Amino acid sequence: MPPQSLSDLKRKDLLQSKGYINAEWVSAASGATFDVINPANLKRIATLPEMGKEETIAAIQAAHAAFQSYKKTSARQRARMLRKWSDLCLEHADDLALILTLENGKTLTEAKGEVTYAASFLEWFAGEAERVHGEVVPTANLNQRVLTFKQPLGVAACLAPWNFPIAMITRKVGAA
Repeated sequence: MPPQSLSDLKRKDLLQSKGYINAEWVSAASGATFDVINPANLKRIATLPEMGKEETIAAIQAAHAAFQSYKKTSARQRARMLRKWSDLCLEHADDLALILTLENGKTLTEAKGEVTYAASFLEWFAGEAERVHGEVVPTANLNQRVLTFKQPLGVAACLAPWNFPIAMITRKVGAA
């Protein structure tokens, strides 16, 4: 019989009920929460913190601080991080698919397909990370050269639709 509830998760820690800010799982400062409802049976599967302005500012500040060291990582190191993330998605595909099914209402088969699809973006961007290089661009003036350099610029906000949440997060964060 296929898994049907959160009690069927092999790695229960994959479902978190807090926000991740500055390498810590945190609750909303206001204490406000909202329920995540299984669309198939309308039962609550989790309660999450309703992050407000204070948590949003803290998350942006933490991301900016982390960026100061991240921007110094080599292309090879960034590629390794993305491959590791891809490997973890595939290793825990069954649990991630079950969480997605319970949160989103997708069939388990479709959810597992999305996890595989999501991991493929990470693998692809890992390859692209190692091919990041500048180039010399031809100009109309033969006495000038235009050089381009690709480098991290700063914190990015990535919004994801709820019909493909895992795939769209990896597609956007993997690129960033």
